[in-house]
Amino acid sequence: MNKTLLFSGFLLSTLASCGYQTKPVSEPLDVIAFGSCNKQDHAQTYWQHIQSHHPDLWIWLGDNIYADTHDMQVMQDKYQQQRNNPDYQQFVSEVPVIGTWDDHDYGMNDGNRDYAKKTAAKAHFMDFMNIPSNHPMAARDGIYHSRLYGQPPHQIKVILLDTRTFQDPLAKTPKGSQRNYVTNHSGSLLGDEQWQWLEKELRQSSAQINVVASSLQVVAEDHKYEMWANFPNERKRLLNLLVSSQANTPLILSGDRHLSEVSQIKWQGQLITDVTSSGLTHSFSGNWEENSHRVGRLITDESYSVLFVDWPSSVLTIQQLGMNQQLLNEIQLPLTVRMQ
Repeated sequence: MNKTLLFSGFLLSTLASCGYQTKPVSEPLDVIAFGSCNKQDHAQTYWQHIQSHHPDLWIWLGDNIYADTHDMQVMQDKYQQQRNNPDYQQFVSEVPVIGTWDDHDYGMNDGNRDYAKKTAAKAHFMDFMNIPSNHPMAARDGIYHSRLYGQPPHQIKVILLDTRTFQDPLAKTPKGSQRNYVTNHSGSLLGDEQWQWLEKELRQSSAQINVVASSLQVVAEDHKYEMWANFPNERKRLLNLLVSSQANTPLILSGDRHLSEVSQIKWQGQLITDVTSSGLTHSFSGNWEENSHRVGRLITDESYSVLFVDWPSSVLTIQQLGMNQQLLNEIQLPLTVRMQ
């Protein structure tokens, strides 16, 4: 069965063999599963558990493989190892897959715009995600793009950010410091062109739900690792935009941390939610860290997350689950439709 996907106004027909075999995207999405931090050489039997929720879509949030290399043959081989995983093969034969990258699949730990192989790495990313060479992404730097699913009044836009290609370098702090990086007040995470694109995507969106996928946490700001708060002006700009754009039901999805949690912040009178889902094959192993914005439980075991959309009741339910499908965290949010 052929399917038609809408890439921010660009129509693309893909074959079922690419993994797009669920209901047509003209129909509303009811279930979206997502996660990050997946080592291609680890067992991945959890795909069958994720599939049991009957997701209409899977979103990779980065570190989809662990490459960490300047050798593009090594990167290609590691992507192929992930493709060859029988559990993953079964999953993508039935569930559409989209996503963004983080540092390890970008090719450089804590990678930024200085990574010399970013253009070649992009080609491997596009191949893994079945994004054709004539897609608009191919004509610009980076991998940011958006997808639109369903029809009004049951429409979801997924905006996939690229937090690596344009990120200014961060200076490291001395060993033993409370933070790993010196705060960069003037630096950029997204770069000018991606910012312009993002503002247009949000301000012109009429979707009832606007999902913003960022590999790095946006709301959390108390830990010492990579996060938007290392670029405080960029974080403020994004939070301001989520409010000023008046985009309906903005929801941030993030990865990277090898832990899962939900963070919320009241920003200019609007509640902004950031759902971190991280640690498919490995996790934070029982450690604790502060997050003044955390809602519910800190999950330090391997986990994944599922977003359930109850269109008739205008309610979103986010569940974070362990690899034995045990419910570890749950939060409900109302659809906040301000534009028609």
